[in-house]
Amino acid sequence: MQSKREAVKEEKKEKTEFKKRLLRNAKKRQKYAEKHPKTYKSKKRGRKLVRANARYIPTTLSNGDTPIDLLRKCRNMLLQSGEKWTDAQKERANVLFGKYPKIKEAYSLLCSLRSILRDTTLNKETAKSKLHEWYDKVAASTLREVKAARDTIKLKEDQVLNYFVERSTNASAESFNSKVKNFRAQLHRVLDVKFFMYRLCCIFG
Repeated sequence: MQSKREAVKEEKKEKTEFKKRLLRNAKKRQKYAEKHPKTYKSKKRGRKLVRANARYIPTTLSNGDTPIDLLRKCRNMLLQSGEKWTDAQKERANVLFGKYPKIKEAYSLLCSLRSILRDTTLNKETAKSKLHEWYDKVAASTLREVKAARDTIKLKEDQVLNYFVERSTNASAESFNSKVKNFRAQLHRVLDVKFFMYRLCCIFG
């Protein structure tokens, strides 16, 4: 988000400078026309004029995307591992990582954490040592967001390591809670709690 805000700010700055340059050129042409009136007929002199209301064209990168378009298109791509990328996504990722090295650093740290969680050969003890190695990698980074995620994992390290015992999560419980909330929202209000629980048991039981 921070990179996108910076890209939007940079594009607005370029657009403002483009408009100012058009106004300066228009004033120069007006002064030149006053000093050198046209005394010739059916002849063109000088270079082609640039309209004062010419359209602003933003700068494009090597793949044809503007910086804002590049960040918008790469949002969902960065949630996947690099193995699932298509050829176009790989090309877009090379342009993105070349222009924004901090995003590349954050993505590499994310992939290293993802590889720890997906490794089926790890148990609770080996996973703990792998996590501490990842902590050291994050300590060498300058990204505050990744360090905040590391601190959260450190705070809940015992609960996170319990995942490596049977590799089960609370995804099913969260899904059921979402269904219950949606069902309660359709009723607007619950007057009889016992009857509401009975309906839940009949529908989701």
